[in-house]
Amino acid sequence: MEISKPLVLVVLIATVFVFRRFFSSVFGSMTASPETVQKVQGFIKDNKIFVASKTYCPYCQATLKLLFEDKKLSKDQVLLLQLDTIKEGSEIQEALQEITGQRTVPNVFISGKHIGGNSDLQALESSGKLDALLQKALA
Repeated sequence: MEISKPLVLVVLIATVFVFRRFFSSVFGSMTASPETVQKVQGFIKDNKIFVASKTYCPYCQATLKLLFEDKKLSKDQVLLLQLDTIKEGSEIQEALQEITGQRTVPNVFISGKHIGGNSDLQALESSGKLDALLQKALA
């Protein structure tokens, strides 16, 4: 028995539609609410240093080591959100993507300026520019 091409096309389109509906209902719309975007903008503006991170991420661990161990920053000087440990972590990550274009973690801000990820922070350290940025932020 031969299946007609139009029938295959209809079944394929229907399958894609069903899967998209299912995944959007299970995982959300994958866009941050305006309230969450505003909340994240507040985190960036109201904190001298803001880091969005995940506990299992080796790049995040390298960033936190640099800031807390090497630079001896205190927990009071940095707003650190471990996105995988908080209920709204996924939506905060989506908001960060909308704000910065970067979805990956770590996502680092100093004095309200988007620094980028771990490689960007490490590059600032290697070039000798990180200390001045941190001193200015914490002054």
